[in-house]
Amino acid sequence: MSPTATAPGTLSTFLERLADFAEPSPADHVLDVCHGPSPMALALEGRVARVTSAAIGTRSGEFPADATALPFPDGTFSLVTARFALGRLADPAAALREMLRVCRRDGRVVVADLARTNLSSDHRDALERVRDPGFRAIPRIDDLLAMVGRAGGRVTGMDLLSVERPAAPWLAAAPDPRIADRLREVLLAEVDGGPKTGARPRIVGGELWFTQTWAHVVARPA
Repeated sequence: MSPTATAPGTLSTFLERLADFAEPSPADHVLDVCHGPSPMALALEGRVARVTSAAIGTRSGEFPADATALPFPDGTFSLVTARFALGRLADPAAALREMLRVCRRDGRVVVADLARTNLSSDHRDALERVRDPGFRAIPRIDDLLAMVGRAGGRVTGMDLLSVERPAAPWLAAAPDPRIADRLREVLLAEVDGGPKTGARPRIVGGELWFTQTWAHVVARPA
C-alpha cells in the first residue's frame, strides 16, 4: 500500500501505522534505537510491558549508546525498533547486526527509514544531506533488504509508503535558514519545470509539499 498524507498533522497517522506494523504485545520488552527523544517509544507505551530507549549520537533519551555495540546481552528483547536511525549511521549494517543480536530468537526487529525505489534519482540523497549534514544516504529498497540479510536477519514483512508532506517543517530543521531558503528555491524551481530532484514537489493550497518514500521492514534473527 502507498498512502499519501493529504493534510498537515497526518504524519502521526504513519507513526501509528508503524506501531501497528510492529505487532506489539503486552508481554514485549522493547528496545528502541533512536536519535534523541523517540516518538516510536511513546507510540508503544501502554501497548507493551516495557520500552528501553537507546539514544545514539546524543545525550538525549534514556541513555546514550553506540549502535554498533549495544550494552545488552544476546537475546534480551522480544522487539527491537529503529525509526529513521540508520540513515545517520556510518555503518548501518553493523547496527543491524547488533539489533538482531540483542533480539530474542523468536522476536523481531522493525526498521523504518527513508528508502529509494530503483527509479529514484540520486539527487534525492543530496537534498537530505544538504538539509541535515549528519545524514549519510538513502538506500535503495533492494539494498536495504539485502543489508538486513547480510546482517543475519530474515525479512518477513515490508510496508512501503509514499508520504507526501509539507516542506515547511522539514526545511525548518535545517541548521541554517540560508540552507532552508536555497532548498526551497530548488524545489520551487522543479515545480516550475526545472531540474528533477526526486522529491516530486508540488503546491498544495498555496504551500510547498514534497514526497518521501518510507520503508517499514520486519526481520527475524536467521
